Amino acid sequence: FFLIQCMKCVDVSLRAAGPAFVVFAITLISGVIYTWFTYIIDKLADPGTLVRSLHILIASTLIFNVFFNYLSTVLTSPGKTPDDYEHPAPDAEARLQDPHDQYYADGFGRFCKKCRRPKPQRTHHCSICRSCVLKMDHHCPWVAQCVGYRNYRTFFLFMFWLWLGCLYVMATMGPTFLKLVKHRPRSEEHTPIVFSCVLALSVSIAVGCLLSWHIYLLCTGQTTIEWYNNRMRAADARKRGQVYHNPWDLGLVGNVASVLGTRDAPYNWLWWIWPTRGLPPGDGLLYSMRRDLSYTM
Repeated sequence: FFLIQCMKCVDVSLRAAGPAFVVFAITLISGVIYTWFTYIIDKLADPGTLVRSLHILIASTLIFNVFFNYLSTVLTSPGKTPDDYEHPAPDAEARLQDPHDQYYADGFGRFCKKCRRPKPQRTHHCSICRSCVLKMDHHCPWVAQCVGYRNYRTFFLFMFWLWLGCLYVMATMGPTFLKLVKHRPRSEEHTPIVFSCVLALSVSIAVGCLLSWHIYLLCTGQTTIEWYNNRMRAADARKRGQVYHNPWDLGLVGNVASVLGTRDAPYNWLWWIWPTRGLPPGDGLLYSMRRDLSYTM
């Protein structure tokens, strides 16, 4: 009982602190940007030169993509179970087994005990958001909500562009940072440059590890929740002398297109990493499965 109450307190605290995490993240990113434009750009190139214009173009591209994807993730609902949702008929298009079965092909139940209603494929209940989330990956306090069907693409691209931005900050601030650390001059730029460079290094390591993990999930057609489930089901299958396959694995190209693509052009790879407000492929309720892989390039 005590543990349950503690978990409820954590859920309430995370839900209440969500906006503060968002403001804090924006403040940190903005602080590094201010430091770069105030103290670093003049050290890289003189005004009016082509090199300076190139640096500004690169920095502007990184800044726009970081903020576009971050704010899109924060402001876009991950997708919730429709109020009128009912299990679809068990026809070929629906790609379901017997609708009276208690579980989907991946082993997760068809009914949410907390919401007391049916839930679609790959949907899970979030105790912090207090609702079922379509294709839920995890609840992220840094975006003040869950990452799921509708905002996973922008979450992934936010990590990608933020990691690139941190590498760029370290590359351009590095010489100045080393000089300040070595000679320790008392100047106005010392604290903001050292802080920004240390922050960029720390974030690049943390986000780089998280990005690597999500690249693996993306390429194998899994969410974080499904990875835990697939690992357990694979272990059980090995004990029976069988091989378990992730039912949502559509192959490398199909997996990437199902997340980074848009509903209108999922396989237009030239736009996979660029900002768009296009809807993700599918409807978030039904998903193609491994056994009926049928896409065309």
